[in-house]
Amino acid sequence: MHEAKIRVAQSNEIGKVAAMMTLAFSGDPFMRWMYPEADAFLAHFPKFVEAFTGAAFSQKTAFVDESFGGACMWLPPGTEVDIEALGQHVVQTIVPERLAEIGETFKQMEEHHVDEEAWYLPMIGVDANFQGQGIGARLMDSLLTKTDAMGIPTYLESSNPANIPFYKRLGYEAVGKIQFSSDSPIITPMHRANR
Repeated sequence: MHEAKIRVAQSNEIGKVAAMMTLAFSGDPFMRWMYPEADAFLAHFPKFVEAFTGAAFSQKTAFVDESFGGACMWLPPGTEVDIEALGQHVVQTIVPERLAEIGETFKQMEEHHVDEEAWYLPMIGVDANFQGQGIGARLMDSLLTKTDAMGIPTYLESSNPANIPFYKRLGYEAVGKIQFSSDSPIITPMHRANR
């Protein structure tokens, strides 16, 4: 059983974390819809991770399993995803015929964000080589015990339906459905009240 500790990820480790997340998301329905070709996914997804979650590293709210089996990046209340960097990366790396669909999906994600003060989880992932060892639960617990103590809720979007039962066990509830068209993957926004 893998029992490595969870610690704060350092800013200079973002590349290593992004590489691990690339392995963790290689079968994610939404991310592979964005980057269906393997070469494009491998080339562009690490920079997507950096653009989408970079603020967590500067806020010291990115956590990593010390053996780099998994990581999660949280954004505290008042901290936003770098929309300019993310948008620029998407425009440069997504096939033009898919850009409008991706833009609409991100717009729907923004519309589902909770208005109250809450922590946001843009991304969590565990390398397939380390799955089933409790890393995901320990990563989530790294912050949920603190947000519960502070009396602050959290929210996330699950881009993989297989992960929804995991989030429900942690107390999350689905609060909608994000989908551009009937043949695009479903993203499920989820909210967890403080306990």
